[in-house]
Amino acid sequence: MGYLLGMQNLRIGLIGLGIHGSRYARHLAAGEVEGAELAAVSRRDRARGEAQAKELGVSYEPEYERILDDRRIDAVVLALPPDLHARLVPESLAAGKAVLVEKPLAPDARTARLLVEAGRRSRHPAMVAQTLRFNRVVQAIRKHRAGLGPLRMISLSQSFEPSSRTWLDDPLAGGILRNTGVHSFDLVRFLTGLEAEEVLCFAESVITRRTEDSFAAILRLTGGVLAVVENCRATDSRSGRIEMVGERGQLCGDHVHHHLAKIHGTQSETLDLPPPAATVRDCLASFVEAMRGKIEVPIPLEEGLKAVEIVDACRESAQMKMPRRVAGHETKNGGSISPGS
Repeated sequence: MGYLLGMQNLRIGLIGLGIHGSRYARHLAAGEVEGAELAAVSRRDRARGEAQAKELGVSYEPEYERILDDRRIDAVVLALPPDLHARLVPESLAAGKAVLVEKPLAPDARTARLLVEAGRRSRHPAMVAQTLRFNRVVQAIRKHRAGLGPLRMISLSQSFEPSSRTWLDDPLAGGILRNTGVHSFDLVRFLTGLEAEEVLCFAESVITRRTEDSFAAILRLTGGVLAVVENCRATDSRSGRIEMVGERGQLCGDHVHHHLAKIHGTQSETLDLPPPAATVRDCLASFVEAMRGKIEVPIPLEEGLKAVEIVDACRESAQMKMPRRVAGHETKNGGSISPGS
């Protein structure tokens, strides 16, 4: 049985209208998400919020509670700093709204577990917006991975320009491990189907003052597969390299520059890709399908928790300068990244 059936458009409220929230707003307001429409928006900066709402042709609510109290609104998108999710996710579910919450699900795993429990108590769909899962290169790698045979290693590297968003340097909400590393950690799980057991991570502050803006991590996955993840937000460039190495070859791609090649021996074959996708739009479309009952929620809150658990382990490893187990794998037997773990 679907959560919401019928021919009418689902009405969606957007809480958070900054750089990323504006992307959700534009797709919904332009009618690019079939079966859904933008009903109202809220942001703390009233002057900007009112101007944006007027441009989008929707109502502006200075207090987000008014969106939650509006029975005509079926769902909310939360595009906020992650430290606000602890309050907003349970409140939205309790108000009878389906919830699409931006990654990371929470600033730490303890809080993420509370949100998972709130989701389990609710009958309303709740989904984490791990939007990179909808990238065409990522989806092509997942499609072609079986041809590599048994997996040996996966490597992901993301680079970005420094951000103007001041909250990214707030220790309670920011840091590159939480806010972009979480994408890579989710993709490790999404692309391999494996779980991270142990991590060794090093982090640096190059431009930021209170949080890390660069890190490199080694993850030992179930089955003894290794993953290498590195992120940097201190460069005048942007890239998103992904490499999967298997017994029978490897896949090398870049989800920013939209290319993918399969390598066997010394030969490299460029693979055909569909045109690049608007990942936020496709994430919204998937959320709407789940609300309609056409599909299961593709990225439930439990998936967001798994990614945040890896973030926590990496943060602990970087602070303690030693390997750390990922939550749920503390008592696992087997080899370790370092004899000192």
